[in-house]
Amino acid sequence: MAQLEEAKDLFPTLKPVAQSGEFVFAVTVVIDGVVGKGDKTKIPYHTFIDLSNYPNIMPDIFILNIEDKDIRHINIFHPKLCPKLNKEYPFMCLGNLRDELQKYRHIMAFLQGVKRILNNENFNSPARK
Repeated sequence: MAQLEEAKDLFPTLKPVAQSGEFVFAVTVVIDGVVGKGDKTKIPYHTFIDLSNYPNIMPDIFILNIEDKDIRHINIFHPKLCPKLNKEYPFMCLGNLRDELQKYRHIMAFLQGVKRILNNENFNSPARK
């Protein structure tokens, strides 16, 4: 929980949505990113992040506010089931973020990596091919 409080300085919309005592199972956060496919216009991505196994396993990051047909960001996969929400949502390709973050293990570093992905498309991503 202390990590979440620290991260709120940079990500003020960060909110726990499932927790037991001090352990937070899931959060939502709105992160601005580019529309995608070359369009650098900024849009908000309302994300749901399942932290059940974090930091041992990188969590899935689901996009809640944009329908799959409207997503143009090259690093967002077509929908898959979000077990905690029991619905399918588009989700992010984390690419090499998984490897980079294994040494940090702090939610703020993870969210900064997500923000970097949402603001800089990796055209080698398999997500929207």
